[in-house]
Amino acid sequence: MKGLVKEIFSDQKCKIPYNYLAAGSLIIFAVGWYFTRDISHAVDILFWDEANYMQSGMLITEKFNRSWGPAYALWYKLLALFESDSIRLYYLNYRLMAILPSIALFIFLAISNTRLWVSFSLGLFFLFSTINLPVWPKVSHYCIFIILIGLSLMRYIPLTLVKISFISVFVLYISYARPEFYLTYLAVMGLWFIALFYKSFRSKRAIIISLLFFLFELLVQGYMGIPLFNFQGDRSALAFAQHFMFNYFQWNHIDQDFWITWMPYYQELFHNATSIREAYQINPKLFDLHFLTNIQTYFSQAFNLFSDAMLPEKVISIPLKGRLAILFLGGAIMLVVTLQDRYLSAVLKNFKRNTLALIILLLICAPTFASSLIIYPRTHYIIFQYFLLIYIICNVVFPITKINNPYNIYSFVFSGIVFITVWLNMPSTKDYTYFDLWRKEPSLANLKTVEKLRSLHYTQPIHLLENEGGMNIFLGKNYSWIRGFMKDTTWTTYLKKEQVDIIYVTPSLIKYPTLKSDSTWYAFINSPEKYGFKKVRTGNFIPYLLIKKDLLEQ
Repeated sequence: MKGLVKEIFSDQKCKIPYNYLAAGSLIIFAVGWYFTRDISHAVDILFWDEANYMQSGMLITEKFNRSWGPAYALWYKLLALFESDSIRLYYLNYRLMAILPSIALFIFLAISNTRLWVSFSLGLFFLFSTINLPVWPKVSHYCIFIILIGLSLMRYIPLTLVKISFISVFVLYISYARPEFYLTYLAVMGLWFIALFYKSFRSKRAIIISLLFFLFELLVQGYMGIPLFNFQGDRSALAFAQHFMFNYFQWNHIDQDFWITWMPYYQELFHNATSIREAYQINPKLFDLHFLTNIQTYFSQAFNLFSDAMLPEKVISIPLKGRLAILFLGGAIMLVVTLQDRYLSAVLKNFKRNTLALIILLLICAPTFASSLIIYPRTHYIIFQYFLLIYIICNVVFPITKINNPYNIYSFVFSGIVFITVWLNMPSTKDYTYFDLWRKEPSLANLKTVEKLRSLHYTQPIHLLENEGGMNIFLGKNYSWIRGFMKDTTWTTYLKKEQVDIIYVTPSLIKYPTLKSDSTWYAFINSPEKYGFKKVRTGNFIPYLLIKKDLLEQ
């Protein structure tokens, strides 16, 4: 048992020169920066989660919001020091959250005894994968970047207890971006207590340093609160409720936006359930159907996304079946090779060197895997499991057999070939299908509408009604958001009550259930000029603006 525990907590980095890590990182950054140069012409800005994170960051010194991803908001605040315009800030973060995890993956694999050219190739390939650029929101990419950097730095710490307490700081930090990782933090603390029982680990120096880390973490939690309970109670229950409705609407062919119309349906099916457990107890049959649907969706998506991240279709131009055939055939060949005594010994040694990092990744993936099955397999949940999978594959298939000789001429030749292949076959950002809140019409409607409103240079207070999730965040402090889905009276009465100046007419507003039975809505939308509004188009797409005539005449 003692020997097994020592192996679990063993950790040995590969001796890759820093200049090689720096050179590879700079190449990936340069390629990624060039690749995403026209991102604002390819993907529209979305509001809701990402915009709220950004706003929390920009206002963090004025109003510190502990309940809405403060760790991610802090990152936005850092970026805002270099870019103050909200639109450019949004796209700057979008670019960096595609590039930085790719660099972190390269570094992490390279110092984890994976062949240098393989580490470099996987970092580049992830950059162009559909599990990277098109994914929204970007908070998961931020968490991945932070935890991979933490695991990489952990490899340079000699004392086991200090290693674990060091990485616990990173896990606690990302739990203030994604609260479910607080469960991972508690599990990491459990690892520390297990290691403490073994004499060979508990030197006086290691214990003192570890306790200082934990004292810091207690102070942080005392000030910030426990992230699991910081979002109006059970955040996971809210996520479950909304995503259950995504499945429910599909089962019943309901053409509505589940994220704003879910509540009355959910109350009918699950009454006033305030937790996932209560929801299961109230309606286990529907819960089970939701769970089974998520399992099916998870595996169909995971095969596609993971294979694309290993051999990105946009670069390699091989369809899904071809990628899977190559990967399965390659895996079968490597399995035969691995079973040879000499190679098997190298693989086992490599796992021993990387066991601690592997356990940390398992603990990171556990809550996201549970979320994928219980809530919904959104891509920004699934992405965490890719990093665990690729880490296991690299340990089995591409380990460095001689740790003191981690690179050779072939490393540079193969890396060069991959770089040239990527550069010559680099796709455009316009080649991707981006997450856009399940629109039926791909467009840059939000961006063009924001730009139009900015061009009008209104300085007086403006009440903007829309159902898209907070367009006012990009328009200035004089704009306030009037939520169309909060209408509690007739449409025309609601406009007067809220003193609405501008309306952003989108499918999400038009098909909102309460408007279908509101005769004043039809009278208004068919003849807005009778109510003092004028139609203003901002592009060749469905959404448009209705602006009060007196505002346009200024």
